[in-house]
Amino acid sequence: MLKRAQSAVPAIPALSMARAQSLAEQAANAIVAGISAGALRPGERIIETELASLLNMSRVPLREALKILEAQGILESFPHRGTRVATFDDVRVNQICLARIALERLALVDAASICKRDPAVLARLDQIIIDMERSAERLEWIEVSKADLSFHREICRLSGNAIVATLWEALARHVFIVFGHEIRDERDAKIMGPQHRRLRDLLAKGDVEKLQREIENHILRLRRQRPDAVRASR
Repeated sequence: MLKRAQSAVPAIPALSMARAQSLAEQAANAIVAGISAGALRPGERIIETELASLLNMSRVPLREALKILEAQGILESFPHRGTRVATFDDVRVNQICLARIALERLALVDAASICKRDPAVLARLDQIIIDMERSAERLEWIEVSKADLSFHREICRLSGNAIVATLWEALARHVFIVFGHEIRDERDAKIMGPQHRRLRDLLAKGDVEKLQREIENHILRLRRQRPDAVRASR
């Protein structure tokens, strides 16, 4: 575990989690980055002493981080077995995607109205897409995933719906792990920018009906390329 965990440490900023200021939140982000990258595998035991040393922090904030991730279902604790990485199988990934679709559909209704009324608010989305495309050209998938997460977080923020934004944020770490598990290659890189630009343009037009359809296709695109993954949710 020690060798694999080391690869997770440099990826702490990859999540770009909102309000991640405390040591506990930073540690939680590092663990999630490790899971997303495959450095920490499903069922693998979390050894506090090793992680505390790698993250250069005391075990107090690390234990708080473990509690945060356990509460979110990313880690699991068992008597006499310690804390382990939860399994992200097809059933669970499908559940995460469906929950995300429900939340983002709600956010898009208000966000579309605001963007149509004031196109200037789209500037942040435009910059995120530019950053995403640059990272995709270099096949830097951690940075692409970071930008992808930021794009959808910004939509929730633009909606002004604090409840949706809070619920989406609680799901964000799960989404980042899903990004890491999805197969991404050079072909996929070429469509990352256009996909998100289409969502951006529909927001600018305030076309809620098309947005509602597009967001589902966008989130489930890679899942639908795997019929076995879709069947797992039934």
